[in-house]
Order: sequence, then structure tokens, then C-alpha cells
Amino acid sequence: MFKTFALLATLILWYPNQDVHVATWSTGAPDSDGYESLSFWIKDNHRAYIRYTHGKDAEAMDLRWLRSDSLSGSRCFRVSPPEAGQAPLVIVPKGDSLHVFDRARYDKFFVWENENDATAPQPCSICAQSGKQAMDWLRHYFL
Repeated sequence: MFKTFALLATLILWYPNQDVHVATWSTGAPDSDGYESLSFWIKDNHRAYIRYTHGKDAEAMDLRWLRSDSLSGSRCFRVSPPEAGQAPLVIVPKGDSLHVFDRARYDKFFVWENENDATAPQPCSICAQSGKQAMDWLRHYFL
């Protein structure tokens, strides 16, 4: 969580005059090896990039948005996986959560991560302020 906040604070300083927003979903306990997060970045009213982080000390990596899609009547989108040679990941919004899976073995649910919770050292002005706002941004810019 602190790593994510430090990254966000740095980006706020680098882009003070740009319209930048981020919505983050995660699974697993923060600061543990099982932690994973997906951060969806919007800059100047456009989809910018998707950042994936895994584990306690792992570096973040960017996933590439591939395309919008539909699966069993639900709108979704596909992204490049974090490791080369793997099948694309499918991301399906489900309520306030994201169902993320591939065709082989990866299948997880991510929940909205509140970057402004009581443990945050200071408020994050570019972060989604609610799960609804995060999902609205995701649907508008990534679906």
C-alpha cells in the first residue's frame, strides 16, 4: 500500500497541470507475497495505461490494453498478460469487483482499493473516491 501511495505522490508532482485519474483494484493482503493490484490510469480524458503489481517487493509493470469484447453477454476487455507468451487476460466488471482470468489457469476477483482509507498518510486527489466512481471510469475509458 505504501509503495502504491509513493508512486501516486510522485506522479502527482510530475503531472500537476494534467488531468490525471487512477482507479485501483486488488486481491490478497497488502504488503504480502500474494498481493496483486491493477491500476487503471486516465490522462487528459483518455485511457492511458494499466499498471499491474504483484507481491510485496515486486516492481510494477504495464499491461497493454488490447480491445473491448463481450463474453456471455457481459462487456469486458482484454489486456496483455504480465508474462510474454501467455494468453491475454480477460477483465469483466462484476458489481464493484473485477473478474480477471485467462483461458488456462489464472482466475481471480479483484476488489476496489480505497487509496483514501484511514491508513493513507495523506489523501490521494487523483484516486477514485468510491467504488462507483472507479467503476464508472473503468467502464467509460476501458470498455
